[in-house]
Amino acid sequence: MSVQALQAQLRTLRATVQDLPAEIFCAKVSQTSGSVGEHVRHSIDHARAVLALGDGDELTYDARLRGTAVETDPAIAAREIARICGGLDQLDDVPPDRPILLHIVTEAGRRPSAVTTTLDREIAYVIQHTIHHCALIAVLLERCGVAMPARFGYAPSTPARS
Repeated sequence: MSVQALQAQLRTLRATVQDLPAEIFCAKVSQTSGSVGEHVRHSIDHARAVLALGDGDELTYDARLRGTAVETDPAIAAREIARICGGLDQLDDVPPDRPILLHIVTEAGRRPSAVTTTLDREIAYVIQHTIHHCALIAVLLERCGVAMPARFGYAPSTPARS
């Protein structure tokens, strides 16, 4: 799995949200979903977790930074995405099959479980997770009248419409 594929996905997200007005970025247009900013922050949290693997062999996606300016200011979110993309370059020299210990909460109120995984697998997961949240972001932005780029939020394996 390539770090470049994750960076490309994050750059697409950045390009989509960087110039949004704050009122659209923060709008709660659905009872069942967060704001665009909350989905962006959530995606950034996962990318940050992978970025932290440059400093260690343990990972959790459950440590999240809710309520930060990344959720409310699209320019700050765009800068953070750019910072993460630059930092991910450090993972290019890490063996893709390097063992990682993933700590994950699978049930509310329970202690985290520990699962052995690899850097490659976790990069693949974060790419797919980011695409999923981009799809949700697209729905929210369309509800606000924002035209979306073609295939934003589509997995690469999704056939193109004819």
